[in-house]
Amino acid sequence: MDKIIASWQFEPSLAGAAKYRIALREKLSELAVENELIEKFELALSELIVNLCRYPLYKADHVQLQLVRSEQKIGIELYDNGASFSDFTQHLAADSSPNAAESGMGLKLIQQYFTDVFYVPAYYREDDLNLMVVNHHYTRGVLPQQKRVLIIDDDPVYLAVINAYLTQDFRVECAENITTAFEQVLRFKPDIIICDISMPGGSGTELFDKIQYIPSVNNIAFIYLTGCTDEQVLRSALARPIDNLIVKPVARTQLIQLINQSILRREYLKIQIEKEYLQRATLGLQPKLPREIFGYHCALRHCVPSAGGGDFVLLHGSQLLMADLMGHGLQAKHFVYALAGYLRGLCTVMATQEMAGAALLNCLSESFDSDPVLSETLATIVVLNFRPQGIAIASAGHPAALIISDGGVTPTIGGGALLGISSLEYHESLLVLEDTQRLLLFTDGYLDAGQAPAEKLLEILYSSAALPIQQAADFLYQEVLDRPALEDDCTFVLLEKKSYKS
Repeated sequence: MDKIIASWQFEPSLAGAAKYRIALREKLSELAVENELIEKFELALSELIVNLCRYPLYKADHVQLQLVRSEQKIGIELYDNGASFSDFTQHLAADSSPNAAESGMGLKLIQQYFTDVFYVPAYYREDDLNLMVVNHHYTRGVLPQQKRVLIIDDDPVYLAVINAYLTQDFRVECAENITTAFEQVLRFKPDIIICDISMPGGSGTELFDKIQYIPSVNNIAFIYLTGCTDEQVLRSALARPIDNLIVKPVARTQLIQLINQSILRREYLKIQIEKEYLQRATLGLQPKLPREIFGYHCALRHCVPSAGGGDFVLLHGSQLLMADLMGHGLQAKHFVYALAGYLRGLCTVMATQEMAGAALLNCLSESFDSDPVLSETLATIVVLNFRPQGIAIASAGHPAALIISDGGVTPTIGGGALLGISSLEYHESLLVLEDTQRLLLFTDGYLDAGQAPAEKLLEILYSSAALPIQQAADFLYQEVLDRPALEDDCTFVLLEKKSYKS
């Protein structure tokens, strides 16, 4: 159980950040905490107080800072009565919003020092206060592979018995009522909840219903452990999709077996759901182009290091758009999948107005600056308009396309600021391909913007000029697959006039 070592109450201010940083240092020093850890806590506290001063929609006028400690951990808890951060969890996610590292909130920095960082908005708490927690866990006595179990029972004797059953094999937390239990669910994020059904002040079914609306905890395995014999109460409880119901008393071996089975079942279902979702996301984001567009032969290749992908290609009318939405990992793929559909629809509407590429980027840039969804991401985009006299190109931070011929490899004019970052207007340039030239468009998974091709890549690009376009695309794609490590989604498109002469 956590013990409050020290507590301070104040109105958040930049001056207060310095004052209570010193107070925290003094208290941690009294506890003989090593200096390196003290410095990390000081940094985290400063960042969190500064956040409260700058970012909420309405500022807190009361903050309570607590230093807490248990046998397994030491941490700081910050309670405030200001507006909740709507995107705090997104910024904390390891690979979520690309702007998280640059949000000014310092969250990524804090997470480099502390693996246990979480935020509970006021609307999930009984006291209507936001809670930010930063914990440091001691390694001794706590095995990383141990699953977390939360036990809820209003009988302190039986609670102690079940705790004794499980302590050797699991990390266990206990609660004697639903109010305390709900707080523990949000703080502790257990792998499984073992809960009595009938208790004063709230039932186990109420707790189950309450956590179903919170994405971060609604997948926790849930077991009823009860001595209740009221058929109506049991019928109501079993109407929920719980994992199991155990009747008191229960043997230790039986309880441990049921816990392990329930956790494994939840983990298996989660994996299957994610697989199905990612398959749909991968198909939904898979770039596709016909082999002939507007008098040009076309070849597209696409490779992703993980399911989903942040690159997409849109062909609408006489306009071709290639975009790279920044983000890696599972959560980022979910975000990119949703955002790509949103952006694709926006671009499609704009393209129906037959906008020039530069005009399209200007409109998109305004949207990225003002739209609450688009402003949370970074994207590079290049727009091609196919015209009788040639190809008009406009770019927003996208890598400059390359012209490949038997005479060598030449970069085109790139440039243009990322969408939403600059007030400067975008411009387009006209490119006229010769009969012996190919145009290579690509995302920065193939070659970073502003980076010149290495000598080996230049040789491969030059060699591809002698091959038919589809074979050339396969040749370039094989070079991508042969790279030691592919960390980013990679998409490239080859274009040549139908009269191309190899």
